[in-house]
Amino acid sequence: MPYQKATIADAESALPDEARAKMFRMKDALDTEEVAFTLFTMEPNAEGMEHDHLDSGQEEVYYVVEGGVDVEFGDATVSLDEREAIRIDPEETRQIRNRDNYSELVLVGAPR
Repeated sequence: MPYQKATIADAESALPDEARAKMFRMKDALDTEEVAFTLFTMEPNAEGMEHDHLDSGQEEVYYVVEGGVDVEFGDATVSLDEREAIRIDPEETRQIRNRDNYSELVLVGAPR
């Protein structure tokens, strides 16, 4: 088949309930080989895990669908509002921090 269709119902959240966020990794549901596609929803004041992708060489793009978040890079913080995106190099350590509203992001990653 030349395409694969899926919904978030086809993927379970990879985060525990106490995280106050849900991360629906669609890679398996869409059967992608290189591209990681994730829907990330965050309750007010929730935060993501600090991480990088140095081992996998995966660059990422974060796109804010709803709400607004701050992405921390060590001492620097980049604020993203609705309809804004950021591309991040694999070796950059980053952490997403939600503001005082519900936020929904699309995260896309692939080897550089």
